[in-house]
Order: sequence, then C-alpha cells, then structure tokens
Amino acid sequence: ALKNKDISIYGDGSQTRTFCYIDDNIEATMAAFQHHQIVNDTVNIGSETEISILDLAQLIIRLSNSKSRIVHLSAFKEGDMTRRKPDISKMKTLLTKDLLPLESGILKVLENPHYLI
Repeated sequence: ALKNKDISIYGDGSQTRTFCYIDDNIEATMAAFQHHQIVNDTVNIGSETEISILDLAQLIIRLSNSKSRIVHLSAFKEGDMTRRKPDISKMKTLLTKDLLPLESGILKVLENPHYLI
C-alpha cells in the first residue's frame, strides 16, 4: 500500500482474522515467562475483534492514503479457514492494559518506518 502497488486477496476476502499489536504480544509473552503465571499451558495470542481480509485491505489503503487497488485472486485450492477468532481470556490476564485497537496499531506502524520491512 505504501508503494501504491496492488493488494492481492485470495477469494472474496470475507474470511476473518484477528490482529494483535506486537507490543501487546510481547507484554503477554514476557509476563507469562517472568512471573510464571501460565506454565505448561496454551495461551492464544490475538484479539477479540474480527475483521474480514477485504475490510483490512480497505482500512490499510485508507489509513496510508494509498492508491493501491484490491485484486481478487482465486481462492486457495487447499481451502482457507473462513474464520479465526482465538479465545484470548488467558492472554488478557497477563496484560496490564487493554489491547491496542487495530486501527491504532496500523497508524503506529505507519508513523514508525523502522517497523516496516
């Protein structure tokens, strides 16, 4: 999007995902490790807020003032999970603050070019 290149979406883009800002991920991971809060158990890292891949692409284009076009490619032959929404109740016990909302996280990345690879 920053280079105004096409953004490819496989299928119609209705599949949903959740996104977690890296600082929230690191805080939860470090709290579990340093304080032995969750031992020998699985902790889902993510968000409770689902967004479709199509809506995510449109959000990124809008926030970055991009001229990118969204190009729909054929869906994966192997299939694609239509929905991913982890139960993050354990993760939330590890955090000392609320999760950063997706739009705020994208803006932080856009404001800090060293985050971009």
